[in-house]
Amino acid sequence: MDGLLDVLTGILSSPFLIFILVTAAIALSIISLAFTLILTRKISSVVTSIKTAPSTAPPTLATPPTPTVKTAQKPVSTGFVRVASGVESLEEISSTLAVNSIFLFNLAGMSIEAYNIKEEDKLAAILADVLATLRKTGFPTDTISIKDTVQGYILSVTQVGEMEIYALILGGVETTLDIEEARLLLKDYVSSIIKKSG
Repeated sequence: MDGLLDVLTGILSSPFLIFILVTAAIALSIISLAFTLILTRKISSVVTSIKTAPSTAPPTLATPPTPTVKTAQKPVSTGFVRVASGVESLEEISSTLAVNSIFLFNLAGMSIEAYNIKEEDKLAAILADVLATLRKTGFPTDTISIKDTVQGYILSVTQVGEMEIYALILGGVETTLDIEEARLLLKDYVSSIIKKSG
């Protein structure tokens, strides 16, 4: 038994074995660093590749967005008149609200429809992930205001069965949005899509 212990001690204290273990640890550290750099660049490229109108850039959500509650700047009846006239596309809604881009998505990370937005699938996945994280921390996600190089909003629009539908609305820096009018127009638009497909 003592002989086996002496052999094991001799092997473990061998300079060659120590050299191999140190070399392996250094190699694993270098590989781990390389994977971290690659992953960071991949995430950065996904975020920077998401583009809206040529004059605007997508919001960055690096800092927690501040929720705001906007009071209606136009009479509510104006919103009902616009909905009653019927909107046929997100482009019409964008024109009515005087914004640059509108993007409908669900909390499963699926793109529903977009106007003046590129990379919809990637953006839907990112926004759904951000909203899920905010909800886990108890952050209210009914209306989120984004102030960056653009003025933007993330709105809860409606629920269809188990699917919660949200909208990302992007405008210029000076854009002011009547949140309730936007929600009403988008809710009506989603209902019209469902009626057409059903």
